[in-house]
Amino acid sequence: MHKKIISVAIFFFSAVVFSQEPNNLGSLFYKEVTADIETEPVFVADDAADDMCVLENKTDPDKSLIISSDKKYGIIVYNLDGKKLYDYPVGRVNNVDIIESKGRFYVAGTNRTKNNIEIYEFGIDGQLQSTLISENVQSLKDVYGITFYNGNQEKYLFVSDKKGNVEQWRIELDRPDPKIYLTRKLRFSSLAEGIVSDEKNNVVFIGQEKKGIWKIDPINPYVEKELIYKKNKFMRPDFEGLALREDENNNGYIVASVQGSNGYLLLDRLDYTPKLFFRVVDSAEIDGTTETDGIEVSNIKTKKFPNGFFIAQDDDNDGLNQNFKIVDWNKIKLNE
Repeated sequence: MHKKIISVAIFFFSAVVFSQEPNNLGSLFYKEVTADIETEPVFVADDAADDMCVLENKTDPDKSLIISSDKKYGIIVYNLDGKKLYDYPVGRVNNVDIIESKGRFYVAGTNRTKNNIEIYEFGIDGQLQSTLISENVQSLKDVYGITFYNGNQEKYLFVSDKKGNVEQWRIELDRPDPKIYLTRKLRFSSLAEGIVSDEKNNVVFIGQEKKGIWKIDPINPYVEKELIYKKNKFMRPDFEGLALREDENNNGYIVASVQGSNGYLLLDRLDYTPKLFFRVVDSAEIDGTTETDGIEVSNIKTKKFPNGFFIAQDDDNDGLNQNFKIVDWNKIKLNE
């Protein structure tokens, strides 16, 4: 709690600076929001909760699920009320991502117990069906971030390690013995973890923790990577989790967890203009978030969340093991 009080005080000072001294961020809105739901804590104490993805149930949206990593235990599945449904002690899974293909749900994870890329198949009820791929990656040192690129022609995985290496792997899932193949290597000068794909715009975004957010072309390896947002006196490292909010007509946002500023930054999905900085603060029932690692956004419409929701890992869960906070997207969205 003491850490949170200090963080709030620091941020209010920063908020005053925001209003008095416009800079390269332009006209950036600031919001404070409260969580609507918090999940039950993960199993292991200390720094264990990290990343999550959403299994969207298009037939019955209210039965959508959160599949999260407990990076000292394995995978935990929650419902949208935050209740644990299943847990799987598969190893030290750090980051996860999900795609649906032909009615099947595939979850990719970086398993640091074995230094493996793993792909699991989950049922729509959240039960783990099988481990389809468990690939030891000797070229990466301590696997870290991961995301799918679910293209029309090809499917890829982008995987990072703690040394600034990122690799692109082609996936063949629709065969009796699924395979992945290394196709490309990228190099960053320091640690990169958060990765998210925007397939409609043929781009992958990578967060280099100490520097900012890059974009790469997943199809054409000859296109140079481009730094679209860099650290500055307001948005201080680390840049951690990345997520994509997809709205109609190709609108939406890249969402970044910015640990150094203890909140979340929204960039326009197309031109990368900063649009909003927000924090999740304490309510009477649920504590806010601090020093977030993984984040996720879903636009699936449920009774509780008619315009989707945002999820953030919470580093300090008021003395309990870490957990995840869920926020109604209508609290966050800009009225543009």
